[in-house]
Amino acid sequence: MSSLNRLVLSHFRNIVSSDLQLAPAVNLFCGANGSGKTSLLEAAHMLASGRSFRSRQSQTVIRYDADSLAVFGRLASGVTLGVEKRRDGHGRIRINQTAAESSSQLAACLPLQVINSESFSALDGGPGVRRQLLDWTVFHVEHSFAQHWKVYQSALKQRNALLRRGKIESNLLAPWEQHLIQSGERVDALRRSVFERLYVLFRARLRDLPADVFESLELHYRSGWKKDTTLANALRDALEGDLAQGFSRVGPHRADLRFTIQGQPAHAVLSRGQQKMAVCALRTAMAAAVSGAEKPVFLVDDLPSELDEENQLRFARWVSDCASQVLVTGIEDQVTARPWLALPKPWCEPKMFHVEHGVVTPAVQDPK
Repeated sequence: MSSLNRLVLSHFRNIVSSDLQLAPAVNLFCGANGSGKTSLLEAAHMLASGRSFRSRQSQTVIRYDADSLAVFGRLASGVTLGVEKRRDGHGRIRINQTAAESSSQLAACLPLQVINSESFSALDGGPGVRRQLLDWTVFHVEHSFAQHWKVYQSALKQRNALLRRGKIESNLLAPWEQHLIQSGERVDALRRSVFERLYVLFRARLRDLPADVFESLELHYRSGWKKDTTLANALRDALEGDLAQGFSRVGPHRADLRFTIQGQPAHAVLSRGQQKMAVCALRTAMAAAVSGAEKPVFLVDDLPSELDEENQLRFARWVSDCASQVLVTGIEDQVTARPWLALPKPWCEPKMFHVEHGVVTPAVQDPK
């Protein structure tokens, strides 16, 4: 199981130290704004990715009077994860007390989905936002994806370096383009395969939403080059323009997911609240797509401020079907707990923590 039994952190933002025994299903962290509750979600995210979801600069996450931070977690499976970040920019990642080679090893152990105010940019954000969502799903479903994507990115870097030199001999480009085409076509094939399953799961969730709005919402996969040609031909046709621009303008690195309603961009048709529910449908569909291996943990930051009560309950039900565990923040105990209390066991038995000035304490009585 990928759920967290224990979460330990020290010198993480305004939290000096905390050692939490977590419930297997729902954990609620309630407190005033600025109390440190979101920092607990950040710490869990660091265990799964090596970084905070609020900042890529580790120095900003380390408590102001400390030289380093540390986060430790024990999974229900018994696997232990540890991350240390130092103010000088160095750090360590350990899995079962053994040094890990990369943060992707953490991600394989603890798949996570984050739902916060920034998560709702999928519809109106750039292609990179949506491509990252798709690749999270592919990474956890197809274990060969990471290696093919790494090879592709390396070949792309070399091709771009040559393109920036201007006029070059074709024999210099050929070896890198061969790697680019082989790995790129494999990346695209894996993405397409996972997208087909993701699409079905996404559509199933849309059926829970008002049909007059969501029945015509469509999700499309775009490979990053014209669909009626091969990647090799697309690169050949784009070469002159690539040389002029100094970078590769076609390929899997330009892939995208498109949301449309009757041919129009969905964000131009849907209200902000409707966009949020579409994103929640997508993210829970992503979790369902990977749950055959390890159900992910959801980190949900202040859901009542993002969704109305009816949609909070709908989202909680979706999460209970596809997640192993959820960590939720909120300001008011009863409001934060309400959507979870309406679910069957064990989801209706949340564990409540109060957070105040960086101090986390279990509630004497859990909300009912």
